[in-house]
Amino acid sequence: MPTLVCFGDSLTAMEESNDGYARLTPRLRKVLKNWTIVNSGVSGETTRGALARLQDDVLRHSPKLVTILFGSNDASEHRRIKLTEYERNIEIMIDRISPQKTILITPPPVVEQKQENRNNDVLLEYVEVIRKIGTKRGCYVIDLWSYFHKKELYFKMLQKDGLHLNERGYLFLSELLLDQIKAIYSKAQHVL
Repeated sequence: MPTLVCFGDSLTAMEESNDGYARLTPRLRKVLKNWTIVNSGVSGETTRGALARLQDDVLRHSPKLVTILFGSNDASEHRRIKLTEYERNIEIMIDRISPQKTILITPPPVVEQKQENRNNDVLLEYVEVIRKIGTKRGCYVIDLWSYFHKKELYFKMLQKDGLHLNERGYLFLSELLLDQIKAIYSKAQHVL
């Protein structure tokens, strides 16, 4: 049975919201019944902390695919990781996982009026790093930023805190991810 590890911060962490709706990994399990889905998200984490747990929380599972969704905390004023370190951290993750097994996901925009430590101009710089790395390394990329930014869709996809995805946001992200996985394996003999 192939394994998908979802590696990230609070946008990945937890199986269900405080309101009781399924977040990312439970939605994936419903469709990818022949896969083992591992949630390796940790709330509040940056890429620096993620590197420290990469072996135990990702690589030990011998994953077939890994999603990487970091940036919302790396770009925040109170936890800021410089762009050069952020890029290096993501590159190290890809080196250890392999580009062919990596699905990079850009962080979504935030509602700035509700997020005193984050703004979209700074966050976009981190998004652009993910786009650049994806192209350079040949990784799969889901540009969540672009999808959510169209017509300011993110106002409908985020919780009241202006940062975390709501039920609609997780439905949207899980559909994008399932489409990507199906595209990866459409020519292979894997049954999803």
